[in-house]
Amino acid sequence: MTTLRSNLPSRIRQLLSADGALGPSIKLDSEPPPKIKAFINKVILCPLQDIAIPLSGFRWEYSKGNFHHWRPLFLHFDTYFKTYLSCRNDLLLSDKILEDDSPFPKHAVLQILRVMQTILENCHNKSSFDGLEHFKLLLASTDPEVLIAALETLSALVKINPSKLHASGKMIGCGSVNTYLLSLAQGWGSKEEGLGLYSCVIANETTQDDGLNLFPSDVENDSDKSQCRMGSTLYFEVHGNAQSTEESSSNVNNSSSLGVIHMPDLHLQKEDDLKMMKRCIEEYRVPSELRFSLLTRIRYARAFRSPRICRLYSRICLLAFIVLVQSSDAHEELVSFFANEPEYTNELIRIVRSEESVSGTIRTQAMLALGAQLAAYSASHERARILSASSISFAGAIV
Repeated sequence: MTTLRSNLPSRIRQLLSADGALGPSIKLDSEPPPKIKAFINKVILCPLQDIAIPLSGFRWEYSKGNFHHWRPLFLHFDTYFKTYLSCRNDLLLSDKILEDDSPFPKHAVLQILRVMQTILENCHNKSSFDGLEHFKLLLASTDPEVLIAALETLSALVKINPSKLHASGKMIGCGSVNTYLLSLAQGWGSKEEGLGLYSCVIANETTQDDGLNLFPSDVENDSDKSQCRMGSTLYFEVHGNAQSTEESSSNVNNSSSLGVIHMPDLHLQKEDDLKMMKRCIEEYRVPSELRFSLLTRIRYARAFRSPRICRLYSRICLLAFIVLVQSSDAHEELVSFFANEPEYTNELIRIVRSEESVSGTIRTQAMLALGAQLAAYSASHERARILSASSISFAGAIV
């Protein structure tokens, strides 16, 4: 029997050892390798408020990744988010939205998201990830760099591996985050409203001035002015018993079941996004379930104050779509999206083909959006049915 065991693969010998006890052998398989364990311990032993220090030099220097090995680190990140983000009124969009005393820990959050993204990009078994509730807070940030980092991390989580489509690969869902993704992916509005993705991208990509005016006087035309006027106008329907104060009655149309917040030229307002949000919450009694959508409309409208900010929000719009289209449980959101944007795939193709007028960053993002659609189309019959609702036959969209 000893000779027979010596000829067996080492893994089987481990299972047969220890008097037949399987527990220790299985535990060995789930324990992180020494190098990974040393890094995780280094981060955990560091004071929580200084978490960015050990994370700053992180690079992927490991072999094929297993997400289970990194779970202790992600649980530590969960502790950080619960400690420093979960009680922030600005991220919760509470009535006390402006009453946070401590500044947002941007540097630490960006470092955490960068490390999370790197690990997720290099690991399998990602379906056990369970920290999505924190991303609802992060996506409520008014800092576009935080938004981009959060969306890139989510993209790494849900990314479909083509080599796994016919094997053990699974699409990962984003749960309640999907409604937030839909709001962000809708951008400035629909093509029907004159604010299609392509026209907004072209307008901002061809404008290099970073001043307050989106379109400098020497390149302004009637189309530019019209688009700027529409894009910087806040129009938001508040269903329910929303009413405005007398001071704002000129900006809201009330009925028994519908209030409409209508504010033009938000890009010229001196108030920042949160102050504008606070004003709307107080004057129009916006219920909590509508506040993220309202904040998103405010963020996009105020982005017109600068071409640079508009370009960042173009990336946010594309990234949100990339995550949404690959999220396994976003069926209803995607049906709603394509009902309003049936030509979205054509818009992406136009961006990719506009080599001279669109920057490489935006064109790359549009190509990734097309690739995400193709991967989702191939991975799920239900997703293929939804994507077929676009005005182009997706099977022939990418050559």
